[in-house]
Amino acid sequence: MIQPPRYYALNAYFPLLEMVTCAFNAVLFTLIGVYSIRDYQRQKTRWGGGLFTYVVVLCAVVFIAHLGNDFATEFLRRRVPLFDLLEIVPKYAIPPVMAHLFYRNEKEHLRAERFWRSYIGFLYAIGAGFAAAEVNAGVGHWLQGWPGWPVVRLQFRILMIFAAAGCGLTLLTARQRISTPLARMQRRRLTYACGIWMGTFLAGFFLPANWDNILGKLVPVCFIFVVTYYVERFAYFDVLMKRGVFVFASLLLLTFYFVAVPPLLSGLGMRTWVGTLVWALSVWPVVLLAPWGHRRLSLWVDRHFLRRRLSAAQATRLFMTGLQGAINEKELTSEAETHLRTIFGTRSEVRLGASIGLQPGSDGSIAAPIRLHGDIAGEIHVYRSGDHARFLSEDALLLASLADGLAFLLENLRLREKKLEHEKRERELVLNANRLELKALRAQINPHFLFNALNTIASLIPRHPDRAEETVEELAEVFRYTLRRSEREWVRLDEELEAVRAFLHVEQARFGERLRFLIDRHGETEGVRIPAMIVQTLVENAVKHGVAAMTAPGLIEVRVEASQSGVRIEVRDNGPGFTDALLRKPVRKGNGYGLHNVQGRLRGYFGHAAKLTIERDNARNMTLVSIALPSAGQPQGATPE
Repeated sequence: MIQPPRYYALNAYFPLLEMVTCAFNAVLFTLIGVYSIRDYQRQKTRWGGGLFTYVVVLCAVVFIAHLGNDFATEFLRRRVPLFDLLEIVPKYAIPPVMAHLFYRNEKEHLRAERFWRSYIGFLYAIGAGFAAAEVNAGVGHWLQGWPGWPVVRLQFRILMIFAAAGCGLTLLTARQRISTPLARMQRRRLTYACGIWMGTFLAGFFLPANWDNILGKLVPVCFIFVVTYYVERFAYFDVLMKRGVFVFASLLLLTFYFVAVPPLLSGLGMRTWVGTLVWALSVWPVVLLAPWGHRRLSLWVDRHFLRRRLSAAQATRLFMTGLQGAINEKELTSEAETHLRTIFGTRSEVRLGASIGLQPGSDGSIAAPIRLHGDIAGEIHVYRSGDHARFLSEDALLLASLADGLAFLLENLRLREKKLEHEKRERELVLNANRLELKALRAQINPHFLFNALNTIASLIPRHPDRAEETVEELAEVFRYTLRRSEREWVRLDEELEAVRAFLHVEQARFGERLRFLIDRHGETEGVRIPAMIVQTLVENAVKHGVAAMTAPGLIEVRVEASQSGVRIEVRDNGPGFTDALLRKPVRKGNGYGLHNVQGRLRGYFGHAAKLTIERDNARNMTLVSIALPSAGQPQGATPE
């Protein structure tokens, strides 16, 4: 037996496929009509005025009426005259309105205006005549059974071909006088769509009726999609497109599923409740995979049709990651503008401040406020360039999400700046307090030290006048250094060590053989600066609590090690030192007024980067007080000599 061509084998499914396509078109055009009317009310439609909205509404009415007639024929076994009327009149109105739409949009770029007006009027007249003829011949009847039905199909096809040819010619004529790249690209794509539109209805002369019906219902969807995508994008076009693709795919999948699976189960003899359960369970994977399919289709639409570089999740991750390293508001706004340009592909602006004047304008730009604790602290404005398509609803939602992320980072940055400012004020207060403590300490120490030194000099004059003279000179050096540095916070390390040497010489004259000292330095110390009097304070503390408290010979060692990593200063004495319980406690005023002052000044200048430690070297029976300073040395803002 000769097998029939494959498309004849599909004839049984064409009514079902046609109904599915018609149902999809009815839903899609209704949604597009609602969104288009809403957009037109908010801001006048830019392409063809309100005619684009009329075309969409007419298409929705045609497909709804056709779908209603299909259901009436299936369940009532007859057609409804009202549905016939609602299908016929808008159907013949669509071609002339489309031609009028293209003419109205391109009118300023066309010549021979009288010719084009006459052409549009001719299409309206022909469309009205054809609609009247079909209404007069077919309302209330089953038109496919009417002998004049082929003539009706022919006249509608001819009207569509004339309208498509006129729209394409309008675009070709106007395109020659347009200079902007975006406008030329738009008209080129629309010209291709008009060619497909006309070619489809020309092919209807050679295709079987079933194929002609299917293609005739797909052409309006494709054409309106091209117009909406390239020219007249309304705000919710992206959402509608994603949902439309998902609805069409799921509707097509479920239709073929219910066409194929029930006969298969019936052929297997599964007509009992078990077969019903198997049928229900077989639908389960389709239902479970629906969310995954929606996500995949949405990503596919974003990338291939909406030309979005990044998904919403990728854009948010890129934006937040790129701004985390900002150290101030100026750098934060600059980085935000750079990443917004990467995400949206056009110029953007971030403005901070309570009084902002940026608002989304008629140029298609979008804006989102930056809110902190409910108050507007700034705004993000993304501009639409000349060659950039119109921003859509998901673009606005993404921008609002990025604005919330920027607000979060801005708040953290300001809190961090407040914390740093607070810490800076605390350090300044600590430094001021320790300067006062240092002056008080000098006021306590200097008179006592001067009294002891003068008594020592007086006792040396009769027996060792040369030694007394040297002691006077060393004493003068100590007080000269003290007076010169009383109002300075930073000194050279070498200068501090020379003052310490002079101080120990004076004390050595006082204690005689009971005091020996050693000053040792390693590394390059010439350019090192330290807070004034910190080594002097440690040495005075070693004399007072170490050598003076013992009868045996005392030893004081001052060791300095300078390297690239920092400076370490150690002062050792073999006095009785601190008890173990006292060593385990943090340095406070009770542990030594001088040590507490040194620690406070170090913390004020260096924070936790500098350390003051007190240890006991049991092997040598010596107390070790050490200071570790970072390699940064003098902090920013310090005033050297």
